Amino acid sequence: MKKTLTAIVVLGAIAGAVAYKLKKENEEKKYLDHELDMLAGEDETEDEDEGDIGCNCETEADIKPETNENPMTDEIDQNLKTQLEQQSDSVISQLADADDHLEEERPIQHFVDFKTEEDMEAFKHAVIEKGYVVTRGENPLQLSVLHIAPISRSELLVNVYYLANQAIKHNGIYQGWQSRKVL
Repeated sequence: MKKTLTAIVVLGAIAGAVAYKLKKENEEKKYLDHELDMLAGEDETEDEDEGDIGCNCETEADIKPETNENPMTDEIDQNLKTQLEQQSDSVISQLADADDHLEEERPIQHFVDFKTEEDMEAFKHAVIEKGYVVTRGENPLQLSVLHIAPISRSELLVNVYYLANQAIKHNGIYQGWQSRKVL
């Protein structure tokens, strides 16, 4: 029964994510272009040749926000940004090694933990407004945030930075993401 309920919730979340996808596409392109410009200056490696399997990357760093003009990373310090990139690269590599079709859209699930219900609800409302689908996680103070996208390093990092930034703003801890292999 629990598995059936979970499957129904996930399917509902996926359906909602698809509905929001068209609405947020222009905004994601703007953020993606900005992040691609930033990544091009920092890293000359190719994004699409890396891959990974449904693994979590965890980030539990004590973060002190710094201010800069990038709305995607304005709360993320350079150490956390590097850690998020390395963990995402690891997951992407695992998917590629498993012969995943990285260019295929699929649900990508992110996990964020909170200490209070109020912080969790504030985060939830902020990310829902941006088109993400949010469900409860395995723990009472954990949220699962879903979006539909192909595994593209640059596009994925836009989402990771945004969610980690929102987690910081709402006193949460971004725990990582996972995705199932697509054949």
